[in-house]
Amino acid sequence: MVQSWFSVAALILVSAGLASCAAETRKEAPSASPSEVSLPPGSKTARPEDEAARAALAAYELYWQISEQAGHAPRQKDWRPELAKAMADPALTDYVNEVANLASVPAHTVGRYGRAPKVTSVSLGEPPRVVVTDCLDATDEHLVSDKAGEPGRNLDNPDQPRRYEFEAQVVRYPNPDRWLVQQVQPRLEKPC
Repeated sequence: MVQSWFSVAALILVSAGLASCAAETRKEAPSASPSEVSLPPGSKTARPEDEAARAALAAYELYWQISEQAGHAPRQKDWRPELAKAMADPALTDYVNEVANLASVPAHTVGRYGRAPKVTSVSLGEPPRVVVTDCLDATDEHLVSDKAGEPGRNLDNPDQPRRYEFEAQVVRYPNPDRWLVQQVQPRLEKPC
């Protein structure tokens, strides 16, 4: 049972500690194609789609920065307020639960994911939503034990893919105006 739990914990954490994405059931405004998300050379004004893409990528980077800090030190503090700077529910609660799971094992992560994020769609409907698709490389990111008598023992699941696609939906929230990662979906079956 313990080994099985460690395998599940490793799978969850290697997947950035975030549970599956909630299904989208509402219709959105037409999306910009990925090729439309960059500014043409010499352009001085950005289209709304370009501004949304830039803001969403900045929010996505903050999401990774804070979530990696939490994974590296899950018992250091209550991470919810810090994580809320970059995430909204359901991603926020899912990751807060995963950090609590890590703390209870006890274990933490070391290293960092290799990443290659790109905007794959932009919707300016209400609320504005940007999809970021990333290729996660977990070669240098590991789950290690903090248990007495075995600190630093590698808890990585050997059956876990080390490179896979990861999708995040980043949504613009009002009051205060900000972009937050709302949903994530690791696609372990899709190597990249």
